[in-house]
Formats: sequence, structure tokens, C-alpha cells
Amino acid sequence: MRNPSPTPDDCIETVRDSKPKVEENGRKAIFLNPERVSIKKVRVDGCLIKEDGLKADYIVSKPEVIDVIVELKGKDIYHARDQILATLPFWRAYPSFSTKIAGLIVCTRSPLAASELQLMKKKALIHHRLWLEVDENGKKEYKFSNFGPDL
Repeated sequence: MRNPSPTPDDCIETVRDSKPKVEENGRKAIFLNPERVSIKKVRVDGCLIKEDGLKADYIVSKPEVIDVIVELKGKDIYHARDQILATLPFWRAYPSFSTKIAGLIVCTRSPLAASELQLMKKKALIHHRLWLEVDENGKKEYKFSNFGPDL
């Protein structure tokens, strides 16, 4: 008997952990939630978006505050950026949890110079109204409030 395809609700997990995290292939993104409010973890790749093509791995949301599109990557930062940018219009059209959306790339190391990273972040902000963070060692923990100005 076939397993039924996941529904959008199957792709969303609500947690109240003090440090909710998403992980894949040994990479992880940890968010700080000391007040233990409800956090939504959305599996995008292969669940919410099943079609082939570019898409991010997860969206982590502190509802009514910010939705963070997360890509867990090795070292191809530009591809990770493209995956986040490809997910952005989908999520903006989806009944998202917050009006503010940011992006997070977690990588094992970045081959880009600091100036190249800054330029990439600036372009994402100017052209897509997207605050973009890059974690080059996967050891940071994120406050939802650290994802840029109100956009």
C-alpha cells in the first residue's frame, strides 16, 4: 500500500523548545526561544514544495515576528542564496505566519571574501527586501530579533 503524499499540515511542526533547531546532513540552525513561545518549523524541500527545482530546506517562524527561510549547505553559497530567493515568492504567496521574512544560509565554510558576502547581502536587501545572514561555521545560535530591520 502506498504512503499518502504529505499535506501542508504534515510539513509544519509547532514546538515550544527553548532552542528549536532544524538540521540536515550534519548541518543545523539553532534559534533562541527563551520565552518558549510557539515556533513553527516548516519542511520545504520535499514536503511543502515537492516539485524539482530550487527551494530552501526549511522555514522557521516566530509567528507575528519573522519567518526565516533556511538553507543548510556545504560551501556553495551562491546556490544556497538562489534556493532561498526561489523560495521567497512561494512563501510570500503562501499564508505565511509573519509579514517580515529573512534568509539564513548555514554552511561548513565560505569560499567568498567578506566583501563578496557583504555585496550579496546588500543585493538581497535592495532587490528582494530580504535580510540575509550567512553562518560560515554552523555554530551560531540566532535570536529572531537579529534578522535585520523592519522591511
